[in-house]
Amino acid sequence: MKTNFLLGLGLILIATGFMGCNRDVGAESNSAEPIPNVFVAPIEKRDQPLPIRTSGRLSSKAEVRLSFKIGGIIERLYVDEGRSVRKGGILARLNLAEIDAQVVQATSGLEKAQRDFNRVEGLFKDSVATLEQFQDAQTGVDIAEANVRIAEFNRKHAEIKAPSSGRILRRMAEQDELVSPGQPVFVFGSSQTGWVARVGLADRDIVKLALGDSAKLVFDAYPEQVFNGWVTEVADAADPMSSTFEVEVAIEDPGSLLKSGFIARVDLFPSSGDSYLYIPVEALVEGNDREGIVYVYDEDNHEAKKVAIQIGRLLDSEIAVAGGLEDYEHVVTDGASFLQGDGPVHVMEQ
Repeated sequence: MKTNFLLGLGLILIATGFMGCNRDVGAESNSAEPIPNVFVAPIEKRDQPLPIRTSGRLSSKAEVRLSFKIGGIIERLYVDEGRSVRKGGILARLNLAEIDAQVVQATSGLEKAQRDFNRVEGLFKDSVATLEQFQDAQTGVDIAEANVRIAEFNRKHAEIKAPSSGRILRRMAEQDELVSPGQPVFVFGSSQTGWVARVGLADRDIVKLALGDSAKLVFDAYPEQVFNGWVTEVADAADPMSSTFEVEVAIEDPGSLLKSGFIARVDLFPSSGDSYLYIPVEALVEGNDREGIVYVYDEDNHEAKKVAIQIGRLLDSEIAVAGGLEDYEHVVTDGASFLQGDGPVHVMEQ
């Protein structure tokens, strides 16, 4: 009986020891953390300066305000806003009653001056009129001829004609309205000169640009369409009101119905400037103003390493890095936010 008891106790102790060993082995297995899976991307170096991002207003290259030379009552307006017109087409006309009367008055004055001159000339030849009287009569004719030319010139410009083929962008007066000389009646945009966007840049950006630098433009009316352009004018002096320098960007064959006044988001690409390293925006795990944190991948040791970088610019899907990645070739993208520090990683295939 005693022998059976001791044998049973021994079997229990052996079993307990075996279970304890199993628990220890399980604990050691659970304590080993798995190697994280990540994706990596190459660090690209491009000899391409950062784009200058701004916004501007669209207008015709030759956008002019058309007006009458003289004042008067508008008799008729022939076009509305948005109407396309051809060069030489009549756009508006003044009431000619007063203007025609001025032409008649000037013409009559010339006829009288010519009769007076003929009479004085005959008297001068007969030595009855003096040289001064003869010269005064000649001056009277000259003045009367000038008055006729002025009246006829004003009569000619009692109409507004299209200076070239284009479009009426805005009508600023109505029929039967009394307008003064030079008061704008139409804003006209020529179709022969194309569209331009005018933007204002600060002094730190204007020095980077040169004529011919490329540009990309996007309008809210066509959010999915990118318009190509180039810099055609760069101001040499700042606008005293805004303290910015105006830049004119021509648009390459839009092929869409654009309207003056559209607001464009403009990216200007200087032809010269500093070079940057470019990485996907997903690689950034921390950021503060111009500083950030990314993980680089050491291909030899299959490890990820946390590195501080200097951010040049956040772009749509990339980060332009000004410093910190010169000695590395790859950064961790997907999975970087789950890394706790330097250590081994397993790179997944894209």
